[in-house]
Amino acid sequence: MKPLLRTESWLALLIGLLFGVPAVVLVPPAVTFDGPSHYARALQVSEGHMRAERISERAAGGTIARSHFEFLNTLLWAYYWKPGHEYMDRARWEALSRQDERVPGTVLVEFTNTAIYSPANYLFQALGMRLAAALSQAPLLANWMGCLFNLAGYLVLVVIAIECSPHFQRGILLLASSPLLVIQASSLSADAINFSLPLLVLAWTWRLTVRDVRHPARELACVLALGILVTLLKPVLFAMLPCLFLIPARRFGGKGLAKAAALTAYCLLVAGVWIAWNRANFDIDVARWYHPERPPMSVQRQWFLGNPLRFSDPFLFTLRHDLPAQWPHLYGDPGDWVSRGAYRFNAVLSLVFLAGFLGCASWSERPSRVWADGMLVVSFALVFVTALTLWLAFGTVSMGYVPGLVGRYLFLPVLALGMAWAEVFHDGLRRMRSLLFWAALAANAAGLAAIVVPVAMLTW
Repeated sequence: MKPLLRTESWLALLIGLLFGVPAVVLVPPAVTFDGPSHYARALQVSEGHMRAERISERAAGGTIARSHFEFLNTLLWAYYWKPGHEYMDRARWEALSRQDERVPGTVLVEFTNTAIYSPANYLFQALGMRLAAALSQAPLLANWMGCLFNLAGYLVLVVIAIECSPHFQRGILLLASSPLLVIQASSLSADAINFSLPLLVLAWTWRLTVRDVRHPARELACVLALGILVTLLKPVLFAMLPCLFLIPARRFGGKGLAKAAALTAYCLLVAGVWIAWNRANFDIDVARWYHPERPPMSVQRQWFLGNPLRFSDPFLFTLRHDLPAQWPHLYGDPGDWVSRGAYRFNAVLSLVFLAGFLGCASWSERPSRVWADGMLVVSFALVFVTALTLWLAFGTVSMGYVPGLVGRYLFLPVLALGMAWAEVFHDGLRRMRSLLFWAALAANAAGLAAIVVPVAMLTW
């Protein structure tokens, strides 16, 4: 009898629940990357407001309950942003939440960096916050329920991706259970779905590329539908669409012309849906909200269109210097609310993880060079488009580097690169590959413990 789930799926659930659920209630509210903005946008979506409100030509946000605003504001100004970063403990969070839940009225709040995200980025968090509102008006409960639902949605998508993927299930598990991703999934961050939904699309596309499936038309329709959602998450994820061209023509009716026509029409549809939803956000200059002295982003765009090759210098600088330096941050750096000792410990563990991630794949089928080459293209395209977007949004014409590039933006390029590597180098040394896998999984558990346990001692 076939087991309900693969071993890798059970391990993903085990690690996610073992470390993620405690992180939901132990990590200080809204302390992860862009935490207050994610809180406000998720709350807005939970109340049925799918679109953000324009505040000025450079800012957007929304109207939220003043009780939640006061809760966030007190946490940030009275504690988090004070010298020494006092994060309080559960009893003080609860006292503050009880005090603020009785505050009446609403307030217009700016959260430009997350206001431009679609509701799809906050589907799971909003469901949790909506349920919390039906039980209590306490901001702390809304935070906890939003985080818990975000973690649950993340794990569901990861498990489906592992079950769909024809190969590399162990590699997917390792990346999905790495410390930073689990901590982000246990918060209100959109990073959880920004990784797990594209992961599912890549895994399902791989399945359709190399496997004979029982209902190909039905599965292809599901992948194409999910692809539309993926590109609504972030514009840089358009760079993932080329992976669909790897699907054999027989899935589209048996002829290359039918495949070309179907995917051309699909790309036009995706572009139309994205433009229709984001039209109102085109002229929001996010960088000038934080740096008013910066020239308008339109100046940067016009300069690039006139001198596109000039971007090669900052991009090559990024490839040589920034990407290697961001590897430890991608693996286990959830922010400055954890000790530097924990970060250094995770930086060492990241090397164990890397060996396991690149060495764990093991199967006997012939390599699919088409898939490997396609994933290399997707990986490079994601890095390039991400770097270009950051340079256009936050850089200047004289800037010789890409500003704002951080480790968590690189999860999907690393995933695609891992898939390409695994497709080519997956044969032989089964015992060694198994040892590398278990060592990397143990490193993930140790890295998560290095974050969660000290935080628990402070906050619980």
